[in-house]
Amino acid sequence: MLLSLLMVNSVASAQDTIPAKKNFAQNAELFSQGLENKFNENFDVAIEYFEKAIEVFPQDHASMYELSALYTIKGRADKGFEMIQQAVELDNTNKWYKIRLADFHKQNRDYEAFIGIYDELLENEPNNLEYLEVYIEALLNIGDYERVTEKLDVYEENIGVNEYLSLQKIEIYNLLGKKDKVVSEMEKLSEAYPYETRYMSMLAETYVQYGREKDAFPLYLKIKQLNPEDPYINISLLEYYQKQGDIDKAFEEFISSIKNKNLDYNTKAQIYEYWFNQKEGNDKIVKEAEMAGKAFIETHPDKELGYYVIGTVYFNKEVYDKAQNYYLDAIARDSSSFITWYQLVFTDIELQNADTLYKHSKSAMRFYPEQPIFYLFNGVALIDMKKYEEAIKVFEKGRKMSADKKLTSSFDTYIADIHHELGNKDKMYQSYDKVLKNDPENVYVLNNYAYFLSVDGIRLDEALKMSAITVEKEPKNVTYIDTYAWILYKLGRYKDARRWMEKVFSYDKNPQGIYYEHYGDILYMSGDTKKAVQNWKKAKKIGGTSEFIDQKIKDEKIYE
Repeated sequence: MLLSLLMVNSVASAQDTIPAKKNFAQNAELFSQGLENKFNENFDVAIEYFEKAIEVFPQDHASMYELSALYTIKGRADKGFEMIQQAVELDNTNKWYKIRLADFHKQNRDYEAFIGIYDELLENEPNNLEYLEVYIEALLNIGDYERVTEKLDVYEENIGVNEYLSLQKIEIYNLLGKKDKVVSEMEKLSEAYPYETRYMSMLAETYVQYGREKDAFPLYLKIKQLNPEDPYINISLLEYYQKQGDIDKAFEEFISSIKNKNLDYNTKAQIYEYWFNQKEGNDKIVKEAEMAGKAFIETHPDKELGYYVIGTVYFNKEVYDKAQNYYLDAIARDSSSFITWYQLVFTDIELQNADTLYKHSKSAMRFYPEQPIFYLFNGVALIDMKKYEEAIKVFEKGRKMSADKKLTSSFDTYIADIHHELGNKDKMYQSYDKVLKNDPENVYVLNNYAYFLSVDGIRLDEALKMSAITVEKEPKNVTYIDTYAWILYKLGRYKDARRWMEKVFSYDKNPQGIYYEHYGDILYMSGDTKKAVQNWKKAKKIGGTSEFIDQKIKDEKIYE
């Protein structure tokens, strides 16, 4: 009977186990299908498989974990949160489940719950800095700075002084305004790594930040001794010496920073600008610039800055041929440098070489086809080459690009001058009108406009008003005074014309021949023929007169 009972019980037990094993196998297959579809981004299908896997095996926390992510992706975050909570309840030892649950708390801004989970995680892995980083972030979000520093100190006891921990504490002490704590924390980090010059540098910067430059100085010297090629030590010493007023030593560090091969080129270029910014030009500055330029060429012969600097040194010394060569060397290394092209064409102007000005401005136009200034330079070269029609075309093209009224006025002025040379008076006057529209007090144009009107004998009252502006702006400019006197002469106001013309000779000790001729004409019309002839003779002797000068002297009368 007993044997029979045991046999019955054994059969019953076997019959119970068979369905359980079958369910487990089915669960595993469904889970596997779920993973495959998830990896293929068939999320809806994957969800169905994981849900079926849970139906077969309700304690399947792995499927719950997967569903927590998939539900969230599909916009069902609440359901995802529910799944991960169940997964953690079923397996409280799985750190990945806990991390995901913590992430849900974080998304819900429940930082206390988030922190509680990471307290557990860090208890098991106290040296895990990834945990520590997000943990601290959560504490910072709730503004619990004191708790953060307490926790950081605890972890520091476990893993030792650590850059990440120290910098986190320093950041918090800065937020709390605890300057002494900032300094002591930085000192502790530097002392823990006595040969790490980066920490020395950070400590020195901290001292400087709090006005303790004298404490920073020995650290700078030690850094320079331990690592003379430290990329930033020269900059630190430069700033230190500058604050102490020791400009000579600061300049030495400035040059050393340029020669430091570990310091990147762009930073050196910024230092160069910093050093010379807002400094007025004098012999010392020019000498410093020359030394800096040579240091750049020595250390970075493939870069343009050194050649540009030396070129500008020679330009300021008015040694234009050498300046030109260095600018060309700079462009050979960087043809995209606008300022170098700009300086080069200005150098060509100083050298009064129309051919090179034309060539270089033409090249600059290719690199900067929308920069009107190079069209202006190119047109000026064409004027010198007497290619007037071509010059007008270049000026007109550049003028269309100009958004600056002064520059536009320059284009119109040159165009007017060309039309004057070509005898196109109407077009000349039209161009002058354009100039005065943008620049109504352009004395050069006002003077020329007024003078040519007087020569043509038209619009004399208007010409006098224009000329009056020029003598008011530049009361000792003899060219403008001569024009004003000549217009008064044309208006028949000989007494006024004589008075103004005599001002020319009081201001100009070496008057031009045309001034004597004009004065002679005024004297003649004033009834003083003898003095008129005397001045005509002076004019002829000096030169630069009208074509009628010989006839005036011979016949002792005016010809125009």
